[in-house]
Amino acid sequence: MERQRIRREHAGLRAERAATEADIVGAIEHFAVAAARAHRAGFDGAELHGAHGYLLSQFLSATMNVRDDRWGGPSLENRARLLREVTRVVRAAVPARFVLGVRLSPEDFGNARGLDLDESVQVARWLVEDGIDFLHLSLWDYTKNTAKRPAEHPATVFRAAIAPEVPIVAAGKVWTRADADALLDKGADAVAVARSAIANPDWAARVRDAAWEPRRPPLTLKELEERGLSPVFARYMDRWKGFVAHD
Repeated sequence: MERQRIRREHAGLRAERAATEADIVGAIEHFAVAAARAHRAGFDGAELHGAHGYLLSQFLSATMNVRDDRWGGPSLENRARLLREVTRVVRAAVPARFVLGVRLSPEDFGNARGLDLDESVQVARWLVEDGIDFLHLSLWDYTKNTAKRPAEHPATVFRAAIAPEVPIVAAGKVWTRADADALLDKGADAVAVARSAIANPDWAARVRDAAWEPRRPPLTLKELEERGLSPVFARYMDRWKGFVAHD
């Protein structure tokens, strides 16, 4: 029977259900344990992923979180409770010098749904109160302004909303030195790179040269493995349209 259950779960046939109070409390505890383990392992910090439609983002969503208890519903305070509780217990589980950040999706995009710009700004303010050391904005495309206020850029909005001593990191199609500088000019204190760094592992060093042009996709699986990706990770990148070249 157990083997059949595992097969069903791997096939995506597991029935979904709402998390119980015990489930939620247990998840919060697991975050704290994981943070303490990361500190013991020698890491200097950690980032909580509250973006992209993952668990913490789902609870923030006004459309996905339809609970009628203290963990959800119309109230932003309730929908933000899980992320705030996780932030607080993680902060308490590690020394003050352990750097803690949270990544947020400011508005709807992709798997992140039911997110309102002004609500996200309020969540960011609460997270600062709860002890984060930096805020990470996942923008997907740094050149675009917000959907709710088309004349304003999200980095500018959040920079004006939270304490100046809390750095804002932002990501979203940053490839060149000019991209990074433009995002810093809009209010970010630092930029994060993903696909550009996967294609160019020496990005941080090379981008010092303003004239440097990074290698852009597509790359072959062999080229990705030569850049340090495991075969599994290299094949995973094939999920990103146009990133992997095939013979």
